[in-house]
Amino acid sequence: MTPSSPFTFNKLGLWALLGLAWAVFGALAVAVVRAGGPGWDAPILLFWHRHATPVLDALAVFLTIVGNTGPMVGAGVLVLLWLLRRRQWRAAGLWTLSVGGSMLLTQVIKALVARPRPSLWLSIRPEHTLSFPSGHAMDTAALATALFFLLPGRPWAGRLAALFALAVGWARMYLGVHNPSDVLAGWCAAVGWVLLVQLLAARVWPEKAAF
Repeated sequence: MTPSSPFTFNKLGLWALLGLAWAVFGALAVAVVRAGGPGWDAPILLFWHRHATPVLDALAVFLTIVGNTGPMVGAGVLVLLWLLRRRQWRAAGLWTLSVGGSMLLTQVIKALVARPRPSLWLSIRPEHTLSFPSGHAMDTAALATALFFLLPGRPWAGRLAALFALAVGWARMYLGVHNPSDVLAGWCAAVGWVLLVQLLAARVWPEKAAF
């Protein structure tokens, strides 16, 4: 990060955010394993279902398609190739560990928790894989968080990606294929993972850290 960058990082704040993210994720995981999930999952899903419209249906389907694993892997690979072409080897490695590692972690957690999908109504775009955490939420949040560190001089890129991650998370709840706790856990796990990668890298290469 250059001194003129409009976006700055505070190391202590990042560690605090990392701890908060994993604490929230842990609390949600415990609630799912012990009690099947927090009590506010169903009311939030039913709220969105009661307010469904054809326009929101189309928007939710569009967001869930764009935020799917394939497009997110494609976006991650394109950024990686751009970094490799510019010979930014460290940034390329951190990007791969941040985004690729988060995607792999999603599948590990899904298998360990083995939570079924919500079934409050028949979704217009049903899913049949495991539910916790939301892969859509985790993949998009990992990309957004990694972009903040990759492009500290262009914080608008991370912010736009973060808004996209929020929208995709909403779409998964609106469609009834993920509980709110699935989505929140995905966001928290992704942010926690990317922060962990970045903070550990800063300990190894302090002279090259962005904070």
